[in-house]
Amino acid sequence: MDNSIENRVRLVETLFQNLDIEIIEFQKETKLGCIAGCGKCCSTPEIDASPLEFLPWAFHVFLNGLAEETLSELEQILQLLVL
Repeated sequence: MDNSIENRVRLVETLFQNLDIEIIEFQKETKLGCIAGCGKCCSTPEIDASPLEFLPWAFHVFLNGLAEETLSELEQILQLLVL
């Protein structure tokens, strides 16, 4: 089995694509869905995200040479939140 980071990122992206398909099907069948432009989930600190969910984004940041810069920005934000 290929345990490379590239393969793991592809697996996570495939999982997300499959979830998107299932969510669309669920919304069609139930007529339930998000309100357009809401964004409350994105700005609610109580919603957790696992490290696995961030893997594709983190790998993208790394490949584009922005890892150190992004880490510094995140550390600054964390310091503001702690104060």
